[in-house]
Amino acid sequence: MHHPSMSSSFDLRRLRYFVKVAEAGSLTRAAQALHVAQPALSQQIRGLEEELGVQLLTRGPRGVALTEAGGRLLDEARHIFEGIKVGIERVKGGPEPEGQVVIGVGQLSGSILMAPLFLLAGERLPRVHLQVRERLGGLMPDLILSGAVDFALALDPLGGREIQSTAILTEDLCLVGQRRLVDGFLRHSNMERFSFRDLEGLPLYMARRGQFIRDTVEQTAKSKGIQLNLRGEVDSHHILKDLALVGAGCCILPPTSVLRDREHHDLYVGRITAPIIRRQTFLVHRREMSRAAAAVIRLAVEVVESLVASGAWQATFKRGSKV
Repeated sequence: MHHPSMSSSFDLRRLRYFVKVAEAGSLTRAAQALHVAQPALSQQIRGLEEELGVQLLTRGPRGVALTEAGGRLLDEARHIFEGIKVGIERVKGGPEPEGQVVIGVGQLSGSILMAPLFLLAGERLPRVHLQVRERLGGLMPDLILSGAVDFALALDPLGGREIQSTAILTEDLCLVGQRRLVDGFLRHSNMERFSFRDLEGLPLYMARRGQFIRDTVEQTAKSKGIQLNLRGEVDSHHILKDLALVGAGCCILPPTSVLRDREHHDLYVGRITAPIIRRQTFLVHRREMSRAAAAVIRLAVEVVESLVASGAWQATFKRGSKV
């Protein structure tokens, strides 16, 4: 990746210092870990900020915190150092990544991502054996913590010294249902958007409480004094979609989930507005991982970006989602 703000004389030592400070959350702890005097470390960080022309850290009595620019630089720096590490291994003629990698995915992300990822991994990582665990997105961080999966696409971020979460996708959620069922509740002429207030009385099926869509919709409805007509609780993405297809009720899903079905069913798929409901998908993994896991994660990010660019995944790819 080309970094226009980083000249050929850019000091990688400063960048390494910055990463250590950001991860430690403290200049004092970072200085101790680096065996560098704290005043000298502070001077190096200030020099980096001056070189880039942005503030990277905010200083406080309890340590330091990343600014928005600092967060972006941290993601890029990790990617740079991982690239250097991989490059050195290639120069040394190191072995190809091998071993087992376990991937955690939700029902929708798995149905979109896994087939192209397996194909690409078969070409580029022939000595890596992939396993997939499909679970509800909200459960993924726990699987990472327990070591049951190497990395996951999750709806909930997880932080800490051992775990890294990076937002990789943002999706606007839509109301999905048979058009004849939805028409009676539309109070406006824009058929591409469905006002949140129009949900009142509409028969809905949603997942149980504790899931992002259910909790967000109920909290918003309560704040607006809207009474929801919840017909049933369904945790399966596929069953939710089937209920919408047969006209039993409506559901709230990402638009990609019914991309193929719109051609064969008279479906209404309208982005919910006032307010817009968005959800993020996070790439969650341990900071320390095998070479095989790191290689598969890089492939997964590449495939996700390609799917979004082609329109197969109707979402916004978060630039800088690198490992």
